[in-house]
Amino acid sequence: MKTLTMKFLTVLVVTLTIQLGYSQQRETYDIVSYSIPKGWKKETTNSGVTFTATNNRTGDWCMITVYKSMNSSGNLATDFDHEWNELVTKPYPTTVKPTPDLVTQGGWSVQSGLGNFTWQNRQSVILLNTISGYGRVTSVTVTTNTKAYQTEAEQFLDSIEMQKREDDNSTPSEPIKSQPPVSNTVGGTGITKSTTTFSDGWVAQAMDDYVLVTKENMKFYIHYGTPNTLPLGSGESITTKANWDKFISPRYNVTNLWLNPDVGSFGGSFNYYAEGTGVERSTGKEVYIGFRTIIESGVHFCVEAVAPTKAEYQKHFPDLTVLKDMRNSNRFAVTKEDVIGDWSSSSGSTLQYYNVYTGQNAGMQFSQGGQEFFFRDNGEYNANISGAFGNMGGSQVVFDNKYKGTYTVTDWEIDFTKYEPFTCYFEAVKGGRILHVAKKNAPGVRYALVKVK
Repeated sequence: MKTLTMKFLTVLVVTLTIQLGYSQQRETYDIVSYSIPKGWKKETTNSGVTFTATNNRTGDWCMITVYKSMNSSGNLATDFDHEWNELVTKPYPTTVKPTPDLVTQGGWSVQSGLGNFTWQNRQSVILLNTISGYGRVTSVTVTTNTKAYQTEAEQFLDSIEMQKREDDNSTPSEPIKSQPPVSNTVGGTGITKSTTTFSDGWVAQAMDDYVLVTKENMKFYIHYGTPNTLPLGSGESITTKANWDKFISPRYNVTNLWLNPDVGSFGGSFNYYAEGTGVERSTGKEVYIGFRTIIESGVHFCVEAVAPTKAEYQKHFPDLTVLKDMRNSNRFAVTKEDVIGDWSSSSGSTLQYYNVYTGQNAGMQFSQGGQEFFFRDNGEYNANISGAFGNMGGSQVVFDNKYKGTYTVTDWEIDFTKYEPFTCYFEAVKGGRILHVAKKNAPGVRYALVKVK
């Protein structure tokens, strides 16, 4: 059986058909057979075999470990939970447990999940593949702080074949081939510190397609915005059902769905809302789901709360405003490495006035502006803040302010010489990030900056 071809460090889907960079030599450890990575250091212990590649000049490293098999619990979700606790949580306690991807075929099943942690002040990831079948369970992990060894790691995973124990008379297994899961944290958004722990106990983690926020036994998904493609004038039920089918149906076996229920204490407004019960396909657990679509400027922002019971759901989300407010959990600390480059923002608005007595046009007021920030790796910056406001055809104010100096970054603040200190945070979006900055002494002056270079 071949495991998943994982895209654990890139948003690109990689399908490998040849073994470039690998020797043709294969070996078997316990019930796992694989191609040996060329040039990697091998170490065998009582619990498994490890292959390591390091670059002493850059500090890059990657480690692949195949663990010794043991008796399976008979439930893959239970096996995965056990392996995650032993192989991930214990050595890296801050790592958030993901929603694993599942593949089953020919008597073997695989659950794979990816987590982030910081090791020696560098953002790192660990990928856990738990493989179960024929009464046995084993795991293969990939742990790294770089993209440099991505191809070798993917080739190793793609080369894996499972072997039946000699004392097992069950039907032979068949190869498993699958597409990679969507959960990815490094490379998709470009945010180094892609995990945030909030004071109220919620923990947010940036993924490729959503931000996952967890607390106790709760999971909250902040799906990245998607443009509205529904026909003009689509009602609340049509809109809510379409987004439910897009985000919920593929991941759950839904047993009940209530579109726009009587929200009662929620304020008597439907608000593109739905609730439902179902079974989470990746874990087999029964869950209660709350789902809401927030529409802003023609873009649909969908949020999803998942709890083991309705009571737990209502405990954390007593009204619909909490579902909307949880979108504010999409914020992550800023590092100097992540801001280096050119960032810009622009905005504008107009306001038409009419005489309340005659109804005639009384003029138009406008405002427009543009902001540019250039962060250099030597600690220097340039900032251009320009704009205009006033009355069309009347008095107008035009400004063009330029600043230049040095800057320092400390998670949630950027300090500029010859300018003002700003608070800051990253918002994760599909394929990137938005840099939000606001004047520390005038929070109403804020810019949402997009990296252009």
